[in-house]
Amino acid sequence: SGTTPSAPIRLKLLNQDLYFVTGSDNIISVWRSEILEAREVTSFSLRYFFNTPKAAMKIYLTDDSGIGLQPHPSSTIPYKDRYYFHNRKTTVGFFSGPELKSNAYRFQDLLQSQILHLDIGHDWVEYPDLYLFVKELLTAPAIEALCGPELIGQTPSFAEDFWKLDSDIYYFFKCCPRFLMPQAWRNREILLTGIKKWHAYARENFQESLVEADGHDRIYGSPLMRSRQEYLSQVDSLDADALASQDLGLLYGRTENANSIPAVFWCIFQLLQRPIAFQTAREEIAASQSDSCVPGIPAMDIDSLCSKPLLQSAYAETLRLYTSLFALRSAAHEDFKLGDWLIPEGKLMAVDSRVAHMDKTIWNTGGATADDEGPYPLDHFWPERFLEFADDPTSGPLRCRTQKPKAATRDSPPVPNGNGPQFTMEGLAGAWMPFGGGIRQCPGRQFAKQEIILSFAIIATMFDIELRDDGKGNRVEPDMKYWGLGTLAPKQKVPFRMRRRL
Repeated sequence: SGTTPSAPIRLKLLNQDLYFVTGSDNIISVWRSEILEAREVTSFSLRYFFNTPKAAMKIYLTDDSGIGLQPHPSSTIPYKDRYYFHNRKTTVGFFSGPELKSNAYRFQDLLQSQILHLDIGHDWVEYPDLYLFVKELLTAPAIEALCGPELIGQTPSFAEDFWKLDSDIYYFFKCCPRFLMPQAWRNREILLTGIKKWHAYARENFQESLVEADGHDRIYGSPLMRSRQEYLSQVDSLDADALASQDLGLLYGRTENANSIPAVFWCIFQLLQRPIAFQTAREEIAASQSDSCVPGIPAMDIDSLCSKPLLQSAYAETLRLYTSLFALRSAAHEDFKLGDWLIPEGKLMAVDSRVAHMDKTIWNTGGATADDEGPYPLDHFWPERFLEFADDPTSGPLRCRTQKPKAATRDSPPVPNGNGPQFTMEGLAGAWMPFGGGIRQCPGRQFAKQEIILSFAIIATMFDIELRDDGKGNRVEPDMKYWGLGTLAPKQKVPFRMRRRL
C-alpha cells in the first residue's frame, strides 16, 4: 500500500489489554494471518446480542482449532466439536456456489411480489420517512429468500420485531441487564420463540421431496438453513434455545439484513441528490433488464447488473461512508508479530473500519495533498470515487502523489473515454473493509452486494421518488450510537413522495 506502518495503540478496558490496529499495512497483516481468530466477537455476539444460554457457550469459547481443514496443531478439539470450521464450511459453500445466484433470484421474485401489492399508483403519494419505507419493503423478502415462507407465516410480526431488535442492539452491546430494559428483552424473546416454533415445524414436516430444482424448499427455505440445522442439531450442547440464537444471529449479521437494508436507503438518498449520477445508474439498470413474464415488473440479469461500473462504485462508496465495523482478532496459540511489534498471545486486536475509510493519506479526494480536501472530501458521498478512466491518471479511489485538483463539480460525471469507466478495488485491501478482511471476512458479502444493488435497481426502475425539503437542506447524518456494529442507520427522518413509473 505504500503507507508507513503505525504503532498499535494499547488501551486498558475492563482489566483487559486491547490493541487498536491502524495503517493499511498493519491491517493487511492482520487480515492475511492464518493464526488469528475471532472467537471473542462471535462468543460475545451470541451470548449478549442473541441470548445464547450459558450452558451452550462452551463450544464457542473452547474451540481453538481454527477454520481450516486441518486443525491447529496445538488444538485438542474433536472433529465433531470444531464449530468454527463446520460453520464456515457450510456458510462459505452456500455464499460462493450456485445457491448464491438462486437466492438472489428468489429475493428478486419476492421483492417484485411485494411491490405488486403496494397501494401506489401514478399519482404522487407522500411518505414521512424513506428509511422506514425501505425497511418495510425489503425485510420480509430478504428473510423469506433465506428461510422460506413458514418463519414469517407462523410469526407475522417477525419482520417488525426484527427492527425492534436492531434498535435495541446498542443496549445489548453495553450488556444492559433485563431489569433496565425489560421491553427490549421481551422483543428479543418474541423473535427467538418464533424461530423455535419454525424449527419445530420444520423438523416435523420437512421431506426431501419438497426440495425444488434450485435447492430451496418451502419448509427450511434455502439449502443454507437446512444444512446448518443438520449439523448444529447434532451438537450435544446446543439445545432448542441455542439453535434459535444461532439463526437469529445469522439473520441479523451474517446475511447482512440489518446492514444491507440501511445501505439501500443511503444509496437511494444520496443518488437522488445527484440527478446526473442517478440517471446514469438508471441507464445501467435498463441495460441489465431481461424479459419479464409479469407486466410492469422489470426482471434483472443479476450478473450483468452487479458488474455495472457506476452501480458498483455507488455501492462501494455507500459502504465506505456509512459502515462502521469493529473487527476483533486474537492469537490463541502464540504471540503475533505485527510489523516491529509483538502482540501477546490471547490479547485482543481491534480494527475500526471507519478509521480506515476516512484515511486521507489513502483515499482520493481530488485534492493535491492529503491536507487538501479537494472537491470530494471523505465525509461526503462521491458516487464515482471507485471509477477509473484510462485517460485520467488522477481518477480511481487511491490518492495519487502527483495528483492535481479536479475541476469537476461534485455531481458532474467523469470525463468519458472510448472504453468508459472501470470499477476498481485495486490497492484497497487495508482501506475498504465493510465486511472485515482476509480469510475471516463476512462470507455473505457477495449476497449483500447483490441485495443492495438489486434492491436499488428495482426501486429506481419502478418508482419516481422526490425528497421533500424539511427546511434542513436534506442534511441527514448517520447515527453514531451504533458505531462499530455495521451499517449506520440515519439519525433523522427523510420525508419524500413517490409514484409508479411502470
